Amino acid sequence: MQFDYEFFETAKTNFKIMKNLLILLGASLFAFSAISQEAGEKKVLAGLTLGAGLNFNDPETTAIDPKVGGDFMAGMNLDWHFAQNIALSTGLEFDFNRFRNRFNDTAYFDYSDKEVLQRGNTDDEGYQSNTGEGRFFLEERRYRSIYLTIPTMLRFQTNYLGYMRYFGKFGMRHSFLLTTRGDNFGKSFPNEGESQSELEDMQIPGSLSLYKGTIGLSAGAEWNITGSTVLVGELGFYYGISEVHQQEALTGDDQKNMSLYNGPYNDKDNREYFTPSLRQSQLLMKVAILF
Repeated sequence: MQFDYEFFETAKTNFKIMKNLLILLGASLFAFSAISQEAGEKKVLAGLTLGAGLNFNDPETTAIDPKVGGDFMAGMNLDWHFAQNIALSTGLEFDFNRFRNRFNDTAYFDYSDKEVLQRGNTDDEGYQSNTGEGRFFLEERRYRSIYLTIPTMLRFQTNYLGYMRYFGKFGMRHSFLLTTRGDNFGKSFPNEGESQSELEDMQIPGSLSLYKGTIGLSAGAEWNITGSTVLVGELGFYYGISEVHQQEALTGDDQKNMSLYNGPYNDKDNREYFTPSLRQSQLLMKVAILF
C-alpha cells in the first residue's frame, strides 16, 4: 500500500490553519467577554439621551376635540445597578411638547398684547368690562410647552449575551411645566382695525397644570460599543394619570386663573368661565449613549 504524502501534508496544513483559527477565536471570545464584563460590572452608567414620540390626548369633556401631538426630548439619563439584573433608571429630560385642542362649544378669551388674560386680570380696576384691548372667538389652540421630566423606572435586564443585553422597564415619568405658549385660531374683535383669524405665540398663563404624571413600561436593548460605553435604544408607552389642564387655583377663587368663557363676551358679569379637561399618554422612542 502506497502512502499518500501529499494528502498527509495537506491535512497537516489544514490542521495548523484550524488550530490557529481556534486560538484566534478563543482570544477574540476572551476579549469580547472581558469588554462585556467591564460594562456589566459597572454600578452606575450615565450619559446623554434623545427621544421623539406621539402624544395621545384623552378628553374628559365633550367641549374639546383634541388631536394627536408630537414630543421631542433631550437630556441626561442615569442607570444605577443595585443588583445583578435590576437597576434604577432616572435622569433629567427636557420635553418639548406639542398638541392641539379644537373647541366644540363656544369659547372666548380676552387678550392684551401677547398675553391671554385670566379672569383675575379682568377684575382689576383698570380693566374696562366692555373695552378690553381685544376679544377672541376661539376655534382651535395649539399648545407649545416645555417640561422638565424626571423618570423613575425599575429596569429588569438580562446578562450580556455577547455585546448585547436586553431589558424591560416599569415606572413613572414626572413632568413639571417650565413654559407654555399658544397659537390661537378663530376670530378676534379688536377695538380698532380689521379682525384677525390668528393670534400666534401668545402667553397662556394658568392654562396647563404645573405637574403631569404618566405611568408605563418600555423595552429595549443595550449594545456594548467599547469598554464601559454602551448605546441604548428603547420604545415605551406611558399612560397619563393626571390632568393636563389646570382645573383649580392654588389659593382663593378656583376660577380666577381661568381665561376661557362661554357666556356673552360683552357682558363680563354674566360670563361662565371654564377650562378644558384631558389626560395625555405618550408613545416614546429613546436612544442614549451611557458611559
